[in-house]
Amino acid sequence: MMKSFYYFGDSFLHRLNPLSKIIATAPLVLLALFATDPWTLAIFCLLFGSVTLILGRIPLKHYFKIVIPLLIFCFFFVVTYPFFVSVERVAETAIAFEAGPVTVYWGGIIFAIVIALRMCTIIMSALLFSLTTGFNKFVGALVQQWKVPYRIGYSTMAAYRFVPMLNFELAVIRAAHKIRGISDRGGLKTKFEQTKRYAVPLLSTAIRKAERTALAMDSRAFGAFEDRTYYHIHRFTRRDFLFILTLWLTGIAVVVILRQLGLFGPLMMFQML
Repeated sequence: MMKSFYYFGDSFLHRLNPLSKIIATAPLVLLALFATDPWTLAIFCLLFGSVTLILGRIPLKHYFKIVIPLLIFCFFFVVTYPFFVSVERVAETAIAFEAGPVTVYWGGIIFAIVIALRMCTIIMSALLFSLTTGFNKFVGALVQQWKVPYRIGYSTMAAYRFVPMLNFELAVIRAAHKIRGISDRGGLKTKFEQTKRYAVPLLSTAIRKAERTALAMDSRAFGAFEDRTYYHIHRFTRRDFLFILTLWLTGIAVVVILRQLGLFGPLMMFQML
């Protein structure tokens, strides 16, 4: 089942406008998509991670519980990618090692590192947003400030609330089956039968909840008026502009310093191998 990464807290990042976090990180993520050197990506990855941990006050244990599977995947990607990269792309670089018909070039290893770091950077930036931004708050900001139609915004919010509800209902169904002595162990046939047993009560529960939600929205005249009033008003404050400006300036400083050192842009490392 889908699961939210949001971590409840009252940190600097939690108090920011959700849209300011998107505006602050979007240019850096866009640059990471086109960066071809590992240095820029590694620094951006560390930047997003440190900002999330320090300004978001996310516990290390909780953060690494999410990040470690990503790091394991990236490690295996770096190990396996050099064996499958096109030889024409890396044939001009030095050979890392040979084992019979298998030849691994340094260029393939560097390409693997760059791609893995790019994935890490994008996911780290996504965690900065998702760990410190509640979905309801995000939808409210979209509706009020970016003029997303409230019919779409709040309908999406209502649908999103079904995710934890279905998780809870699934746990209740599993417990009820165990009480009745129905085993959940076995092979593929058992798993298939188990899926069929879970599907009917989950579907009926979802239909009942959807009907009640629709009636509640209709009773509140949802969609009858062009504008609605809001309990919480979202605005850009001074700290939002400060956060955006600081992150942008940090990204510019990283690029300028790396250019001065000759480490930014096309893989200059190929000339050293």
